[in-house]
Amino acid sequence: MATINLHVPEDLLAGLEAKAAAEGKTVEELAEQTLRASIKEPSWEDLLAYGLENGRQSGYTQEDVPRLVKEFRREQRGQ
Repeated sequence: MATINLHVPEDLLAGLEAKAAAEGKTVEELAEQTLRASIKEPSWEDLLAYGLENGRQSGYTQEDVPRLVKEFRREQRGQ
């Protein structure tokens, strides 16, 4: 495993230490877990781009959303 030195603000380190202790992990374990999750999970920008593209392809507009939500809720109540 590679080793890096990382400089973080004192308050961030304190939060990391507290969370690691609460979870029964070392700071290194929690940092690794957090970095892996950050790399693996899509960013909000990726999710927004995905939603916008699918929205465009659907043909619906923002003005359609309230009506569609009402229709969906009505259908769900009827089941």
